[in-house]
Order: sequence, then C-alpha cells, then structure tokens
Amino acid sequence: MQLFLVAVLPLTVLLLAVTFGSLSLHHRAMRSLVGDRNLRAVQAAAGSLNQEVTHLGEILEILSFQASEPGDLNRLLSEQSKQLARFTGGVAILGPERQILASNNDPLFDRLWDEEGWKKVSLELTQIEAGQAIYSQTFDSGDQIFAYAAVRNERGNSLVGVFSPAVLIRDGLKSIAEIEPLTAVVVDQDYTVLYRKGSLGAEESIVGHPGIADGLSGESGITYLPTRAGEHVVTYSPVPPLGWALMIEESWEDVASPLLRLTQFAPLVLIPTLVLSLVALWFALRQIVQPLQALQAKTEDLAQGNFNSIRQPVGGVPEIRLLQSALEHMAKELKAAQESLHTYIGALTAGVENERRNLARELHDDTLQAIIGLNQQSQIARMRNQNPEVEKTLDQMIKLGRQTIVNLRRMVRGLRPIYLEDLGLVTAIEMLATEAERPSNLDVHFKLNGLERRLKPDVEMALYRISQEAVSNVARHAGAANAWIELTFHPDHVTLVIRDDGKGFHVPTDSANFARQGHYGLLGLYERAELIGAQISISSNPGEGTTITTHLQDR
Repeated sequence: MQLFLVAVLPLTVLLLAVTFGSLSLHHRAMRSLVGDRNLRAVQAAAGSLNQEVTHLGEILEILSFQASEPGDLNRLLSEQSKQLARFTGGVAILGPERQILASNNDPLFDRLWDEEGWKKVSLELTQIEAGQAIYSQTFDSGDQIFAYAAVRNERGNSLVGVFSPAVLIRDGLKSIAEIEPLTAVVVDQDYTVLYRKGSLGAEESIVGHPGIADGLSGESGITYLPTRAGEHVVTYSPVPPLGWALMIEESWEDVASPLLRLTQFAPLVLIPTLVLSLVALWFALRQIVQPLQALQAKTEDLAQGNFNSIRQPVGGVPEIRLLQSALEHMAKELKAAQESLHTYIGALTAGVENERRNLARELHDDTLQAIIGLNQQSQIARMRNQNPEVEKTLDQMIKLGRQTIVNLRRMVRGLRPIYLEDLGLVTAIEMLATEAERPSNLDVHFKLNGLERRLKPDVEMALYRISQEAVSNVARHAGAANAWIELTFHPDHVTLVIRDDGKGFHVPTDSANFARQGHYGLLGLYERAELIGAQISISSNPGEGTTITTHLQDR
C-alpha cells in the first residue's frame, strides 16, 4: 500500500496528467498544422488562378500590337485561333469609336453588350496606358457567367476577350480538386459563387461565411469556425486581378483523430522509454541539434561572404567545436585567397585596359596612318595612270583601303573608347548604342535619367565595359529585336540597366556557377562590378528576355 500510494498512484496521476495534457497540446498543434497547410494550399491555388488570369491578359497584350491595320484584323483572329481558344466567349477588336471591327463570335458579342456596354469598356480602356490589360467583374449572359479582359493599342483599337470563369477556375484549381473532404469556394465581388466543391455545412450563407469578405477585401489568412460536426479550419486568399476570393474549409479533427487516439495509449505503455527518450532528446537538442543548426546558419553566411560570422562559438559536443574551428581556419584561408584573387583580377583588368590602350594607339598612330597614306598614294597613282586595266586595279585597292580604314577605326574605338575619355560615360554609351557591331535587326535604345555628372575614370570604364559586354551578349546569344540601355544618375548613386526582349535563359543561383555553365561573359560583368564596389543582378527566364542591373553608390 505504501508503495502504491507513494510510487504507483502518483506516477499514475502524473501519467494521466501528461496524457491528457499532451492530448490537448496535440489538439492545438494539429489544429495549427492543418491551418498552416491549408493556408499554403489556398495561397498556392490563388496564385495559380492569378497566373491563369494574367496569362489571358498577356495574350491580349501581345496580340494588341499586331491589331494595327484594319485589313489584318480578321486574319489575326483566324491565325491566332489556338492562342485565343482560352477565350471561350469569343474575341473582338473594337475601333476608336467603339465599333466592332472584327470578332470570332459576333452573335455572342451582340448579345452580351449594347452600345452603352461597349462605351463602358472603351471608357475603362482610355483610363490606362496602351498595352496594359484590364479585367472586368463577372456578368451573367443569361445562361452562363462570363468576364472579359481588354487591351488598347497605340492606334486606339481595343482587343476584348470574353472568358468563362468556370473554365479558368477549373484549370487553376487542379491542385486541390481531388482532395477529399476539402470544401473550396470561389466568389466574386457580388458574392456570386463561381466555383464550389463540397458543402459549407452549417454556414451555407456565402455573404456571412467567415473568410469570404476578408478575401474579397484583399486579405489572406486563417480563421476557425465551430460547427455541429466539430471545428473547421477556414483559409482564404484573394485573386487580385479580378477581385475574386478563394476560400478553403476543412475539419481539422478528421485529419488529427487517428493520431490523437494513438497518443492516448502510447504514454501508458512506454513510460520508461518516454522518460529516457526525453532525456536523450533534450541532450541531443541542446548539445547536437541546436549547435549544428547554428553552425549551418554560420556556414551559409560564410558561403555568402560573411567571414566573421563563423568566429562566434556555437557550443555543443567537442566534435562540433572542432568542426567549427576547422571551418574558421578555412574561412581565414578563403578570405585571404579571395583578397588575393580580387587584387589579381584588378591588376589583370588594369593590364588588359593598358594593353588595349597601347594597341589602339599603335593601330591609330602607325597602322591606320600608313594605310591612309597608302590609300592617298593609290589615288595619286590613279590620277596619273593612263592604262584602263591598271586603273581598275587601283580602284579596287582604293576601295579596299577605305574599308580597311573604317574597320581599323571601329577596332580602335572598341579597344579605346575615346568618347569615354573626352566626353564622358553618357556620350560613350550613346555612341555604343549607335555604333555597336550587331545584327541589322537589333535596335539598341539609350535613355538617360537624372543630371549627368562625370565619375572616376575606372568607374566610367567599368560601366562602359559592362554595357559593351551586355550588348555584345544580346547580339550573339539573345536573338532579340530590341535592347535598352538606361543610365540613371541619382544624388548618391548611379544605376545602369540593360535589358532585351530576347529568348532569355535560366540564371544560375550562384555567380560561381557561371563559369561551369559557360557564361564567361556574365562572370566578367560580376568581376568588373566587384572591382568598383558595385552590385550587379541578372534576372531572366526562358522566353521573357534578360535584365542586367548595376547599382553603384557614389557619395
């Protein structure tokens, strides 16, 4: 009895307290876990719908530039029928006076809108920039709900595409359509149900249902709804382009119940193992896991170039401390090697520029002058010549000499940008845009923002070389029709942006991977930017062109 009262009974009471306490904690944890999972799911699904809607606008934006000549409108709709198939309600091209110039579904458009309806569409289009897509609220055509996307081009013509929200939502919610017993609802600003999967249970009213109004107001989050069948997790997220809201509802207890029943019995059977496991877990967390996590974070900082972070001790078992010591020694060696490499690259770049300057001077002062003299002598010989055959040969020599002079001068400008030294960075980049060697179908556009000022010679040379290499890469690899160079002078910094409308590529996540993937020109851009203390970023995706941004503090 004493053993029972002193040992068994208190241990049993403690076990029951631990069991029900852990059950309550497990309830709350599972409730939060299901909520976080569903929030990620609803945000991902809303993002998918957003992409679907944005894609429709992008299709119209691209085609609006082609809808310029009246005679080509019907041909445009016919040739792009595959792209326009997503507009199940049809596509129409409106003139500046709101008349329908062409459409692939005349009866539907006549039925959807009268003259006042088209006037409203045109009025909305005049309030935005040409080439920018707008999206309408949903409207009922009598037997089906539609919405439209519209774009106005520079000539005043408007491209209007009518699509079915039901089809759009069906494609955008494939990721959650098969999940059971999940309830999903999509509504518009008028609380019209555009999509429903499952039942809302006790709260069938859409207007008063938790999460709907918040989603329509542009918010995303989690709320909990008590029902007769148990507590439900309600997650919601907006679909920005159209002002819709997506709501997902699920009973978290349906997910958590099997695990909860298991936790009721496990502590009763495995008390000694539980205690020993807790002690071992505590030791592992305090002495192994947490120090390793801290060491991992410091190693990631080291990979990003923060050499001082690894010096802060993380504690833990001796093996972890020895590992940190080895990493600290490696960081010192790496920092020294990086500084040496930086100095070497700087000296190498300066040497290359000096060699270019010397070579340009030799070509200009010696070779170019000699060819000019030779060309002049050939012209004198032609004037004195009386033999027609010899005159033909002399004409060819003069023509070849002139071409050689042009090529040499272009080569000298590439080796030694005299505009940069004499007139500054802006003039040099302007001449680069007009004189750069490139295919005839590539147009390079230059734009200057802010008040121009001279920078340090090495800074101007680096920014010029970055522009030169970027334009060269566009000409050789991008397959672009246009490239833009934008130079902006701010009071305390300078920004250089080079972009194109070419085919783009997958940018490596780390600049160290440029060499391994053969992007040596882009690696050179990073090195030149680093030498002048600038930050450079490259963003690109296949089919979306490439943008190179260089940011330099100039205080």
